[in-house]
Amino acid sequence: MWQLASSGVRAHRGAFAGTAVVLAVASAVLAVTGVLFESGLRTQAAGDTASGGLLVALASSYSGTLLVVVVMVVAATVSLALRSRRREFALLRAVGATPAQVRRAVTLEVGVVSLVAAPVGAVAGLFGARLLDPMLVRAGMVEPDFASSLSPLPVLIAVLLIMVTAVPVGRLGAREAARTAPTAALQQSAVEDRQVGTGRKVTALVLTLGGLAAAFSSLWVPGLMGSATASLSAFLLIGAAALAGPVLVGWIFDRLARMQPATGRPATMLAVRNVRGFSRRLTTVVVPLALVVAAATIQTSVNHAITTGAEQELRAAITADLVVTPADDASEDLPAQVAAVPGVASAAPLATVPAQVRTEVDEDFGATWEATALRVVPGDTAALDPDVVEGSLADLDAPNTVAVSTDTAFTTGAGLGETLTLRLGDDEVDATVVAVFSRGLGVGGAVTGPATAEAHGLPVVADTVLVDLTAEADVQAAEAAISALGATATDVDGYLASATTAGGENDISVTLLLMLLGVVAVGAASTLAMTTMARREELALLHRTGTTRRQLMAMTTVEAAITGVTAWVLGTVAVVPAVVGVSAGLLNGPPVVDVPSYAVVSAAVVVFALVATALAARRTTQLATAVA
Repeated sequence: MWQLASSGVRAHRGAFAGTAVVLAVASAVLAVTGVLFESGLRTQAAGDTASGGLLVALASSYSGTLLVVVVMVVAATVSLALRSRRREFALLRAVGATPAQVRRAVTLEVGVVSLVAAPVGAVAGLFGARLLDPMLVRAGMVEPDFASSLSPLPVLIAVLLIMVTAVPVGRLGAREAARTAPTAALQQSAVEDRQVGTGRKVTALVLTLGGLAAAFSSLWVPGLMGSATASLSAFLLIGAAALAGPVLVGWIFDRLARMQPATGRPATMLAVRNVRGFSRRLTTVVVPLALVVAAATIQTSVNHAITTGAEQELRAAITADLVVTPADDASEDLPAQVAAVPGVASAAPLATVPAQVRTEVDEDFGATWEATALRVVPGDTAALDPDVVEGSLADLDAPNTVAVSTDTAFTTGAGLGETLTLRLGDDEVDATVVAVFSRGLGVGGAVTGPATAEAHGLPVVADTVLVDLTAEADVQAAEAAISALGATATDVDGYLASATTAGGENDISVTLLLMLLGVVAVGAASTLAMTTMARREELALLHRTGTTRRQLMAMTTVEAAITGVTAWVLGTVAVVPAVVGVSAGLLNGPPVVDVPSYAVVSAAVVVFALVATALAARRTTQLATAVA
């Protein structure tokens, strides 16, 4: 059996080479995520709970989407590599091989390729993760002397995840050929059946309903958690399209064929009929490309919606006339100095102190803590309105009290009158929730008063001062006087423009998104190349019947255009519910889409399909015409 498997890998090294590249890239990105997660845990253990918590949160939020993408891309690539060998599997059955022997041979083949490619990619990702360190420092997530923790653990986990994904897919890919009668399998290798089993249909329906339900979960799940759940809708709908792909893609191609005039160009007519007859094969190409559109659009649009929502809430929350930002060398009694400026009616100092919030307690693993920046607000201020829905901010003047956003109340289960467990400095505090407010995206997840921070030894240094002016005050004179104190005074619009400007964190987000799209792009390129190269006999037959090489190239170009546009349509349709749901949960207004990113990715998908197919088709048609 081992000899049969090794012979299969050598004989199909071209197809397995593409699969190996996909597995290596996927394992590299998985290893990078593992390094971020491990570095966060080690940083927390070393005493820097704030930086460690941010790294763990970053890795956790990215890993969910990454795992979904890796599973879909690896599954599509491995299944396509095996689909082109259906005739070989049929011949093995015809000469006496049992279904179990075929499955074992395929399992060994996929296992060998995975064990070779995954460790190489994972090791590259392990050392490549250090390239993110400068961006993490610029984003202020870690200290300047930070260095990612490197250990064999991320490599082992990445290889294990690739094996767990690729090997079962390989067994499933061989299952159909192994269970089909040899004569029937030989016939099916020439003509594809677009029908799918009942199990796939039911699963596709469940994923579709689940995706639509998840898209609008933000209507009853508040804040960022609701938007994260809604964003998963796009991936669930893409998964449903992958399962029902042969039927769905075949239906689209059938409608396209009916629109094709009978007097069209021969290359176009051949292309339309080809895509109709091989919808199952083309599904493995369409799905990764659609995933590129959906993943890029939902990631960038969610970030856009969060930024827009935070700006809307912060604008509504700040009722002051001026917002003062102290310089680094400003005096600690700056709020009192600002309050003494002529024309100033009141000056409310706001500060931020590091803290940790206990989110859950597990009997086996202990408590789970999440790093946060706790906003310190005077309880009697009227310059900040977080839109309190329960309780009163005036009660924050008492020690060990806290006000929480509706999002924090939902995730921690701490409502009005209950306690929220915090770590403030070296103390663990059961703070009483005295108010619940709705503008958590703009104000923050938790707010406390100066008495609580000072009671536990945390210095309260104002980083923002909200200033109300008297009716007769000269605004420009007041701004000039405040600037003379070593601070910057601006109106609310100016403050929001600087406060919501993306900094180093945007570099991290863009880099991680590009890594994610890199996995999908490599998978799509591999499937396009394998699909085109596997058609050498078909193209040779067309050439023998009179089709010129120019017509063959034109035919494959039209097929690629149809495939790219179909993928764009499916990706767009899959992402619409998620965009609507995320916007409904975060914004007061119409849905928002990151239009530039969507336009670039949409065009790139179609161009990518054309270029990748053209490169593979050029070599394939050369071989086909030479054989013919």
